[in-house]
Amino acid sequence: MPPSTLRIAWRNLGRNRKRTALALLAIAVGQFALLATCGLMHGYTDNIRLAVTGPLIGHAQVHAPLWRKERALDLVIDDVDSVLAAVRADADVWSAAARIYAPALVAPREEAFTSVVVGVDLEVESAEYGLLSGLDEKLKGGEVFLGYRLARKIGAEPGDEIAVVGQSADGFLANDLYKVRSIIKSPADLVNQSGIVMSAEDARRLLTMENQAHEIVIRARISGVAESIVERLSRHPSLAGLEVLSWKSIVPEIHIVLKTTDYVGYFVLVIVIVAAVAGIANTLMMATFERLHEFGMLLALGCRPSRIVRMILIEALFLAAMGVVAGTALGFLFVIAVSGSGVDFASWGSEALEDIAFKGLKLPIHIFPRIEPQDIVLGLIAVLVTSLVAAAWPAWIAARLQPVEAMRA
Repeated sequence: MPPSTLRIAWRNLGRNRKRTALALLAIAVGQFALLATCGLMHGYTDNIRLAVTGPLIGHAQVHAPLWRKERALDLVIDDVDSVLAAVRADADVWSAAARIYAPALVAPREEAFTSVVVGVDLEVESAEYGLLSGLDEKLKGGEVFLGYRLARKIGAEPGDEIAVVGQSADGFLANDLYKVRSIIKSPADLVNQSGIVMSAEDARRLLTMENQAHEIVIRARISGVAESIVERLSRHPSLAGLEVLSWKSIVPEIHIVLKTTDYVGYFVLVIVIVAAVAGIANTLMMATFERLHEFGMLLALGCRPSRIVRMILIEALFLAAMGVVAGTALGFLFVIAVSGSGVDFASWGSEALEDIAFKGLKLPIHIFPRIEPQDIVLGLIAVLVTSLVAAAWPAWIAARLQPVEAMRA
């Protein structure tokens, strides 16, 4: 391609700077909208995936058959220490913790309220992604943590003594007195709403459970290996007769939501394409009609129609490239500007918005956007292809010009 064709195409963009600027603005805003939306969606899916595979559910779980459906106190994992040892021996398992759940009544004074006793391994659950992650306080025997919403409902304060009454695993009455060590705000909504968190030893003593648990929560070293962990553990002799499930099987609705968010970017991409078509087609069509006389002279001097077509298409590519670069820069500036504090949608609403939950799982809406390379490439390819399509009609008109008629225009 002659260098002069590139120079002429570039020079022609400056003939009507206002019109060119409007076309660039339309493309840049579209690309920015694409990157900002994709960035927010990536941050949102990161939050949801972390919430799901974090404190409450983990990457995989082990239960007695039917326990997830019935939540019966007697549907337990027997010899839980041996099962835990087998799970922790898997090379891809980062941590595993046994939990005990039991419905109970809690009475700080005379009136009783419904609650759930949650017996946990305090050391494991105090680590990152545990039910008690970020909590420095330790529990002694006979002490419990209360979820902050439950504490508010029953009017309990740290240092209060509460009575916990329920049914033990052998069918008899279970009751004891406990001291409230602290009021906690857990990453798990189940704990916040109704949780009485105590050590697994205290829970087994209260519920008459000997080396038993209702659930083992498994966290993988890498999130993508959850399915392979489930496959291996399902065949392990120590877990024979137990149910081993990945998080995708436990909360399939969340898995579907995460897959659906991948398509949000394509909706915004349609807006980008519309902006590119509207801006470039209008700019090049007007420029073509304004330069009919010029094209006629070029054709009369021996310029081939194909060169004029290339000139118009190159103008379209210049417009598209500059618009994408500007929009990408704006997108990165947006991500950099909010990378430290994130976008806290909870601050835009009430406390109820802050505590959105699904199946006892707290869904965080404090989003830290991030842009992936394919987001930029997707917008760039879409705009370039769209620009060539939008420029096809003006180029076709210019290629069919008759020199004499064009010079009279």
